[in-house]
Order: sequence, then C-alpha cells, then structure tokens
Amino acid sequence: MRHLLGSLALLVTFSACEPLFTNWDELEEFPILVKDGAVAPAAPEPLRLKVMTWNVKYGAGRIDFWFDLWGDRTEMSLAEVEGNMEGLYRLINEVQPDVLVTNEIEINSKRSAYFNMVKGILENTDLRWAAYTPVWQSKFVPTEGLGRVDMGNCIFSRYPIVKNERHAQVDRTDQDPATRSFYLHRAVGRAVVEVGGKRLAVFAVHTEAYDQDKTNSRQQKHILDLVRAEPLPFLLGGDLNALPPTSIKFDDFPDEAAESIGTDFEQPPYTLTDLQPFYDELLPAITLERYGTTVEQQSRYYTHSVIGEETIGLDGKPGFWNRTLDYLFIEAPDAWGATDVLQRPGDGAGLAGPDGIASKPMDLSDHCPTVGIWEINR
Repeated sequence: MRHLLGSLALLVTFSACEPLFTNWDELEEFPILVKDGAVAPAAPEPLRLKVMTWNVKYGAGRIDFWFDLWGDRTEMSLAEVEGNMEGLYRLINEVQPDVLVTNEIEINSKRSAYFNMVKGILENTDLRWAAYTPVWQSKFVPTEGLGRVDMGNCIFSRYPIVKNERHAQVDRTDQDPATRSFYLHRAVGRAVVEVGGKRLAVFAVHTEAYDQDKTNSRQQKHILDLVRAEPLPFLLGGDLNALPPTSIKFDDFPDEAAESIGTDFEQPPYTLTDLQPFYDELLPAITLERYGTTVEQQSRYYTHSVIGEETIGLDGKPGFWNRTLDYLFIEAPDAWGATDVLQRPGDGAGLAGPDGIASKPMDLSDHCPTVGIWEINR
C-alpha cells in the first residue's frame, strides 16, 4: 500500500523553533487581501450577484500527478504554472463573477513553483478582495518530494470583504498519528462581504476525498450546522466530494486508475444520502429536477474528472466529466436566476455573454466551474 508519508519518522527531524506543520484552533480569523487601488462598484438594484465556484487543482491544468496514479509528476516549473494560470484568468474574465469561491488554491507550495495564485487572480481579473484560509501548511512533506505545501480555499469578491474566518473541521481517524499531523486539515472558510450597506456571508467548503472512516459525512453535518446558525443571507460553494442523492452513476468511474485500488488513493464508496439535507433545507443552483433521472440528463451537470481528454479511461474512451462534486447553495427567500455548469465552450450563454464561454474548462482543471445569479431578497 502506498502511504502519504511512508517512513516519515526516518525522514523528518522535528524542529522546536519552527514547527514542520500547522495546526489551527477551532475558529481563527485570517487577513483580508486587497488589490492596490481597489474601489467597490455600486451595489446593483435589485441586489443580484453573479457567483461561481471552482476547484482549480493548484494551477496544474491537466498535468497528471503521482497520487492520481495516471502519471508520475511531483512538481511543475514556474512556466507551466504561469501558463496554466493564464487559462484560469481567461475563463474567470469571461464570466466576470462578483464572487468566486476557489478550492485547492496555493500560495507557497513547491509543487506549484511557489507561485502565489491568490495574488495572481487579484492582479489579472476584476476581483478586488480575497479571503484565503489554509487547509494544508507543512514546511516539508517527504512523500514523493512534495516538500513545502501551503494550500487552501479562497473567496474572491468585487465588493469589500470585511471578515475572514476559518472554521476547523474534524480530521480523519483512519491514519497513523504522523500521517495525520502532516496531512490536510479541512476547514470551512467564511467571509463577510459588504455590498452597498448590506452584509452577506460566503462559505467556501472542500471536504475529504479519500477517507474510509466517514470523515466526509461528519464534515457535511458540520457544514450544515454552520449555515443553520448563520444570521446573514449566505452563499455556500465548493467541492463537497459527494454526489447528488439521485445520482444514477455512483461507482466504477472510468477515471479511477486500476493501480489505485488498495492504496491510500482508492476512491471510497459514495453515500448518496449525505447531501439529501442540503437539498431539503437549501436551494441548489442545479435542482434535482433539472439534474434529471437518467445518466444522459445528469451528465450535463457533471463537474469532475481525474483525467483529461488526452487520456483514455478504463472504458476505452477519452476522459470527460463523469460525476458531480461541486455545488452552490443559498437559502430562501433568496432565489436563483440563471445557473449553469461550464463543461465546454459555449456553456454559460447569458452568464458569460450571449454565446457563452470560449475557454475549454476540460483543459484547465480536473473540475469545471458552476455559476449562477444569486438574487438576495432579505
């Protein structure tokens, strides 16, 4: 079995003056980043915001990394990261979101050439404020030469962010203590955005992907507790690593490498009931009625594929989106205007110009964006 840290105890010497990994309190506030010269635009009337969620795969585009078991890459050159980020900027600028929720964004990691992706998005789009909350900070992770890691979730906004909170989530219990220390520590980011004189809450979520102990389910329940207690109108966005409860396809995905079976990166079974409370209590950007009842209907709203079109999957076909993991939710009496999942060029018509996007999301990340118009009614 391939372990995340392997013989960690033999490879790492703990330093008393500079901890090799970061642990956080249950609730911590983090700095808010502001673009130089940022000025808030006038609040729209009625109050409607274009919102988007996107797992950006640490700026790796379609490079196959070792832990997906389709490739053996461990890091990228600066030129590769900058080229991949240019594609992300282009798509963001086509959509022009007022609020963007990102997952797997890095600011100082060896595998992404220490490129600051938060700064890059602020400098190359019309987004002006950013609330970054880390989920993985290690000075040195020895596995496959991973080295320094600083990765997290980030909420971007065209309007002022006035608070940035990190709410710690439960860690996995199916790992040895050393691995658990150097592993990701999942968290919910909560930013308060001020639009005109109104304050709105935005939650960035990214729950566990490889757990065998139901950590993901516990993290979903924690997220529900947070939004149930939220007094402000809120948006919940991100990668929940869970399927819609009416999904027809829920196992044997063509992008799971045969070599992953029996390793730490084997896909755990999906529990279709996990997200049912989200659909019962909140308003999804893509309703279950729209999601449909056949694979053909549901595939239009898939958001994830480990492999790209240059790789042939286990079904003998080029990779393409094969499951839904990424979501936008709000709460009544707020409502959704137009919404879409941006799988391919031409999607998002009316949200990204009359003809939709020109970018090809399949080349930019292992997730595609979900976008919608959030109509705030309270």
